[in-house]
Amino acid sequence: MEKERQEKYIADEFNRTAEGYDKSRLVKSFQRRAQKLVISKMKIDEGMSVLDLGCGTGQGTIDIGRMLRGTGEVIGFDLSEKMIDQALKKVDDTIDTNITFETMSGSSLDNEDRFDYVISTNAFHHFYNKEDIFLRVNRALKSRGIFIIQDICDDFLLMRLVDYAGKFGEKAHVGSATSKRLREIFQATGYEDITIEKVNLTWFWKIMIGQGKKV
Repeated sequence: MEKERQEKYIADEFNRTAEGYDKSRLVKSFQRRAQKLVISKMKIDEGMSVLDLGCGTGQGTIDIGRMLRGTGEVIGFDLSEKMIDQALKKVDDTIDTNITFETMSGSSLDNEDRFDYVISTNAFHHFYNKEDIFLRVNRALKSRGIFIIQDICDDFLLMRLVDYAGKFGEKAHVGSATSKRLREIFQATGYEDITIEKVNLTWFWKIMIGQGKKV
């Protein structure tokens, strides 16, 4: 019941903000930059299958789809129906034939051995049961498939304050983590070749990018 309540908070919050989301300072100054950095670390080959978990308004999903040059598939999942509506407005039906969007939660992911990559950018702090989602992603990856996840990093005081403010001021915010905690979640849910990179996007905004490979 608590998970369903939390996911409703998230859907309601992002349904409310979806129309102006891409124009917000947070997205333009920090989140979109972080998303581009994550995508730059992917080794995309034509024919791959990719899932963008918590895709928001879909720009990262579309970027990946175009890197695939019309081959393979990339799917964007988001809890917010109106965020998915915004994503669909960006799709060019003549170019983006390998891109699809679904209103869906990571806690409902039930694919097996489907994806070469699963990525999630700027969404980890909304995950209610983080370990369960990491396990579901692991099952959904093909053998040697890679999960890349990015979020703010609580190793830094300013980001801990952002996390603290989110927990007490925003019902949709569950909590971010330290780099140590992110590594522990990867280890506990069966990944190997784990790397955690800490990045200073600006003097203020500090993120971490974690990667793990399915055994």
